[in-house]
Amino acid sequence: MLGLTSALVWLMCMYMVARSGFSTDPTTDPHGYALLFGTVTGVIAGVLWVVALPAAFPVTRRKRIFRTCLLLFVGTMAALYLALTLT
Repeated sequence: MLGLTSALVWLMCMYMVARSGFSTDPTTDPHGYALLFGTVTGVIAGVLWVVALPAAFPVTRRKRIFRTCLLLFVGTMAALYLALTLT
């Protein structure tokens, strides 16, 4: 339950960061708080998701699920970071 909840929080935070970063409307996030707090909360929730979710699966599959979650987390964070800094 903790892994799934933290994954949903991570997804919501990444959506908030992407919406704030790619928006051309200044009223969307006028002070940049969604970008700042969404990034910090998203990283914490993402690490919690990567660590907690594999524990819900059988021992024989945990290593593969951990690698998949970690690759998805790092890849998404790197892609979002690069997309926001290069635009």
